[in-house]
Amino acid sequence: MTQDDKYREIIKGEMAKLRKPVKLKVFTCKEKQPPGSQIRECMDCNQFMALLRVYEENSNGMLAIEELCIDENPEFAKSYDISRVPTILFIDEKEKEIIRYLAAPQGGEIQPFIQAIFVFAGAPNYYKATIKQNLDRIQPSTIKVMITETCPYCPQIVNICSLFAIASEGKIRTIIIDIIANPDIGQYYDAAGVPYTIINDQKTLVGMVGANKILQALIGGNIRVQY
Repeated sequence: MTQDDKYREIIKGEMAKLRKPVKLKVFTCKEKQPPGSQIRECMDCNQFMALLRVYEENSNGMLAIEELCIDENPEFAKSYDISRVPTILFIDEKEKEIIRYLAAPQGGEIQPFIQAIFVFAGAPNYYKATIKQNLDRIQPSTIKVMITETCPYCPQIVNICSLFAIASEGKIRTIIIDIIANPDIGQYYDAAGVPYTIINDQKTLVGMVGANKILQALIGGNIRVQY
């Protein structure tokens, strides 16, 4: 069994446990080909959607992946400031963006992605109590987490920041960025190593940090996360 086969089996086994419906929006780019058929314009989008279909097809109908072409949905793409594809959006019932993925949920990123799906669907959130207790002290914030697929520490940071965003009901927004797939973003933020976490484009946390450190950066002071 290849490594890809092992990852596929993990996805199949975990997604089969999903019991509540979740819908994710994925922006890709297409071009029309005669006689009216469509193919995806970018190779990354082809591979990306094939990967996401593995999640969807093994969820017992609980996960729905809505693919949107930025050219066919320009106003919607503009409203969420979609500037590159492929992009995954976790959007709540109030149409508020909670999590954005500029990264493929594969390799080590499978588990935090699945965890986010389950918690987004209503599963228990380890950080809900602490985020709720401190929500008034947190300004509307964006956490950008720079990762690579092979980084051993990135999944833990991604998991913390994604669950923070879900617990905050969108007051915190988390963006997961693969800097290999998006090198210009990594260069812009001078992300020499990963994980590289940026809060509101002001505070930078380099390397492996815990939930307490991230929360302190969001609100200041010494805060202990309670489970």
